[in-house]
Formats: sequence, C-alpha cells, structure tokens
Amino acid sequence: MRSVNQDMDRASAPVSAFAAEQSFWDHLGATRAQEYAQEDILGLCPEVVAPVLANPVPAAVDSLNAAPPTETDTASLGFSDSASVAQTQLRPELYGTAAAQLGDLRQRPPEPRKAVSAAQSRRARLSYRLQRIWLTPFYRGLITRGFPAFLVLGLAAILLANPQNRLQIADWGEALYSAVVDRPEFMVNSLQVSPVAPELERSIRARLAGELPQSSFRLDLPDLRAAIEAYDSVAEASLRLGAGGEMIVTIKERVPVVLWHSGAERQLLDIDGHRVAILAPNAQMPALPLIAGAGAQDHVREALALLDAAFPLGERLRGLVRVGERRWDVVLDRDQRIRLPEQGAMQALERALALDDAQDLLARDVLAVDLRNPSRPVLHVSPGAIETLRAIRLNPSEVSP
Repeated sequence: MRSVNQDMDRASAPVSAFAAEQSFWDHLGATRAQEYAQEDILGLCPEVVAPVLANPVPAAVDSLNAAPPTETDTASLGFSDSASVAQTQLRPELYGTAAAQLGDLRQRPPEPRKAVSAAQSRRARLSYRLQRIWLTPFYRGLITRGFPAFLVLGLAAILLANPQNRLQIADWGEALYSAVVDRPEFMVNSLQVSPVAPELERSIRARLAGELPQSSFRLDLPDLRAAIEAYDSVAEASLRLGAGGEMIVTIKERVPVVLWHSGAERQLLDIDGHRVAILAPNAQMPALPLIAGAGAQDHVREALALLDAAFPLGERLRGLVRVGERRWDVVLDRDQRIRLPEQGAMQALERALALDDAQDLLARDVLAVDLRNPSRPVLHVSPGAIETLRAIRLNPSEVSP
C-alpha cells in the first residue's frame, strides 16, 4: 500500500495543469478531499469520506501521482504551508483505505456510456409532462377533489334513479329520526290552560287532546296557536313547553261590550266589533247595550260613545239602530226615536237632550225627533196629537189657561 505522503504528493500537483485536464466538478471533489484531510476528520467518519474519494476520474488519479507540490501549489489547494502537508502525512493509518481505493481506480478502464433508446426517451418526456401537469394547481385540484366528487355524485344519481331505492332511503331516514325525537324525555303528555271561561277551556282541551301525547319536535306550536286564536272569544294565545313534558296555554279572552241583533241572530261583540259569541234563541239576554242594523258591528266604538251621551235618558233608552249603514237612530220606549245625521251625530243628540231637559220634549206625544238636517229639525207626532192640535186651533177658548 502506498504511503499517505506519496498520495498527498500526487494530489498537490499544479492547479493550473489539473484545471486544464479536469472539469470543474472533478477539481471541486479533489479540493474537498484535501480539505477534509487537512481538517483531520477522515479518521472519525471514514464512511463519509470514502464515497467522496472513491469516484475520481482516471485523469484525477494520474494527477495525484505527479510531483510534490510547491509552496505556491499548496497555498492554492488550501494548505497554509508545507508543514500542514507534513502534518497530514504523519497519520497514514487514517487514509490508507482512501489511498487504496484511488489506486484501484487508476487501473480501472472508463466505463462506456450507455445509449438511450427512443422508448426510454419517450417515457422520460411523458414523465416530465405528467410531473408538470401535477404541479399545476388546477389539474391537481381536479384530480384530488373534482374527480372524487364527480364519482360520488354519479353513484348517488345512479342509486336515486330507482324509486324503490328512494323509498327505502326515506324509510331509513324516518326510522332514524323517530329513534331520536321519540325518546321519552322529549314527549309532551299533559296540558295546562290559564283561567278562562269553562266553555272555552273545554273547547281548547278538546282541540289539543288529539295532539297529545307527542314529541316536542313533532308539535307545530304556531299552527296550534293559530287554531286556538280562531275561536271567537280568544283575542290572543301563547303556547310554550314547560318542564316535565307539559304544554302551557295562556289565553287572553275578548270582552263583550254590546249585543248586536243582526236580524237573523244575536251576537256578543267586543270593542273592535269582533264576534265573541252567538246567543242561542232561548238564551237569557245579557246586561249589555243593544245595537241593531246591518253594518252596526263595524261602528261599535261610535255606538258606545252615543250610548254614553244618552245616559240621562235612563231606563227609557232601548238601544241604537244603524240605518242604511250610514247613520244612527236612538230608540226609546213608547217607540220613540231620535234620528241623528250622518255627520255630527253627537252634537245633534246633545241638542235633543237639551230640548228635552228644557221643555220635556220627549215626554210629549212625539213619535220621532228628526235631526238629520241640523238647520231644520222636524218633530213627528202621533195621530192623536195631531187631532188635539187641530181642535186647539179651531177653539182656542177651550184651551185651559
């Protein structure tokens, strides 16, 4: 085996001749090998250095057998002085393996380059193009996301094209939904109704009896509330689910204020004219003001104001009648009437009450006080009163003073 000193002498050939014969990479590999030898680390990791020194070309091996390097060459190769070269030559046991490999490579003939066939060239070009396509974001997303999604949608479309498959999937979904929502902790079993009229409470319980017991997820509370608010006597209703599977129903009832006689039936109306209840033919009359006539239910507030103004008439007042859906008549006992105009009915009624208070107008034999023309009031008297008036006019002396 050659000594390390001889190998280092060959490696220290003039750099100019070495660069002329070898390529840049060969020069770089030889230079790195010398640097590793100078740093004295090849003995610690020979498995890393050996591959670096195992592949020089034959020309590089010949350059290692050249004359010993001069001071200028050692400096160009990375050695500071000849002492450094000598220091590296003092430890041949660390570089014996590398020198042996270099010696073997000197005698190995260069391997001929293999020819590349047309098929291999085509495969290389195809591989290159496929790699370029894969590096494109659009095609990569299309392959990784678009194609699987299209495949899933296609399978789903083929599966759902069969009506039996759709029916089976619907049954599976309903069974799964029922298994979740029909659990005992979600069931509503009881009903609580706020204090209302007994008839209304019975009606509400009868309406909701067919809905319970049922899961809270299956109860349509807005629909049930609309059904309860459809009752005539219910102004507003609210439904909520309480603890323990209980439904709480809160009712706001309509308050009847007048009794309306429509001609065919008698109805109780609230302040807005909404029907509260229908009285049976044999039902007892409630203690409420009476209004009559077509269209009277749309003017309940006005009727109440007139009835309140006619309060001085006391028990003689019987009610109001809507005439022609335009104006009111105040009906008194003895079939007397005060005919009010379409506009200014309240002022006309107050004038009639003032005349009655001053001259007892309504206590006389008068059938009607017509105030429809505010500038020309008319009194309608009974036939007997007319005969008496004629007799007075014919015989004024018979009239008592």
